[in-house]
Amino acid sequence: MYEAGQTIVQRSLDHDGRIGSVECGRVLQDDADGVVLWVGQGSAVLQRTTVAGKPVRSLPLAEWVNVPLLHGATEWRAPGTLMVTPVDTPHAVWWFFDEDGEFEGWYINLQSPVQRWWGGYDRRDHALDVVVTADRRWAWKDEEEFAERIDHPLYWTAAEAEQIRAEGERLVAHALAGAYLFDGRWCDFRPDPAWPPSALPWWWDQLPPGRSGPADPGPRPTRLDSGLSQAQQAR
Repeated sequence: MYEAGQTIVQRSLDHDGRIGSVECGRVLQDDADGVVLWVGQGSAVLQRTTVAGKPVRSLPLAEWVNVPLLHGATEWRAPGTLMVTPVDTPHAVWWFFDEDGEFEGWYINLQSPVQRWWGGYDRRDHALDVVVTADRRWAWKDEEEFAERIDHPLYWTAAEAEQIRAEGERLVAHALAGAYLFDGRWCDFRPDPAWPPSALPWWWDQLPPGRSGPADPGPRPTRLDSGLSQAQQAR
C-alpha cells in the first residue's frame, strides 16, 4: 500500500513495454478499492516526442512506430486532477476541476489493469476514452485513434476492441445512474493550498521487481567519482 502524501508515478507503457508517458502525483489514499491520486497543476509530466520535439500523438501510427523517440519534460497544465484507479479493472476515472476548484466532470480512461510496484503503477492505454460532464452528458473521445489501432499487430484485435468499447459503455451506464464513482464522491475535493506540484523523482524509470529492477528505491546513487583516490581526484 502507498502512504497518504507519498509521491508516485503513473506510467503508460508503449506496446513494447517501454515507458511512453509519466504523470507524477500525490497519493490521497490507497485501499482495497484502489489508489486515489492528486495530480496538481504544474506537476511533472514526461511525454514521448520525436528527436525534433514533435509530440508522438501528432503523428500517424505508421510513422511514429518507426522513428526514434525521446522523453520530453513538461507539466500538468490543466487545473489539478483527481484520479481513481480501482484494483484489477480495465479503467480509471478522473475528476476534472476548473481554475476556481469547481467540479467540471469525469474522464473515463480505458486502459489495462495496472501493475503496481514500489514507486507507482504501470498501465497500457486503450486510446478510447469517455468524457462525462457534471450534468451527465457524455461523449466518446479519440475514436479515430482507437479505430486506427484495431487489428494492428502491436495493439488490439477487433474482438478485443469490442471488449474495450463495452467497458466504456458499462461505465457510461454507471455515470448516468449515479452509481459508484459517479455518486458525488470527491466532487467537492479541495487540495491543501500548501501542497507544491509533484516533482519528478529520480527513480521514475526504474524497472519494477520481476523485471530486473530493485525491490525498493534505496539511497540515491553517489557521484561516479566517489570511488577515486585522492590523487586521481586532484588531477
